[in-house]
Amino acid sequence: MKKQAGAEAVISPAKARIVAKAVDLFYEKGFERTTVRDIAAAAGILSGSLFHHFENKQEILYTAMAMTTRGMGERAEAAVAGIYDPEEQFRALVLCELSSIHREDGHAAYVLVDEWRSLDEASREKVLSLRDGSYEKCWLRALEGCAAKGLLTSPPKVARQLVRGALAWTRNWYRPDGDLTLKGLADEVANSFLKR
Repeated sequence: MKKQAGAEAVISPAKARIVAKAVDLFYEKGFERTTVRDIAAAAGILSGSLFHHFENKQEILYTAMAMTTRGMGERAEAAVAGIYDPEEQFRALVLCELSSIHREDGHAAYVLVDEWRSLDEASREKVLSLRDGSYEKCWLRALEGCAAKGLLTSPPKVARQLVRGALAWTRNWYRPDGDLTLKGLADEVANSFLKR
């Protein structure tokens, strides 16, 4: 997959449309059950034309996951910009991640979690490298700061894994039209991981 290196960094409008349609299909049908023909039809192009933009379906999945991961990193950096208190950074990151998971404009975060095992090993490593850049650095800085203040109930790296799992699972039960706002949910999650 020689085109994958940096494929998510600059993307044409045509590629972006294909990726967006593919993400919707991967969410609805799953990666394995979605065909190249399905993606092309949803994007309004011929199946063969898809290969002018991507080598294969795997490259589309990688591009979608890399774009999502890069976007989440940018949003995390923006969420903590100008915040120096680690507890407030932590709270901002919890809300930021929940907002990514429960975005109204797409299913990319769901696909990132649900189809992780469908991504080939080389692509998985690239996405992990993107994630471990700005996104996880923001989290680690906040969690280590909370630990230094004696606020965490678990070591920072363990807390991050527990928080990630808890936030990802909310997609199975949280309803934005319910009694709890996203900010309220973020507060509940943060309070469950912080000592008082």
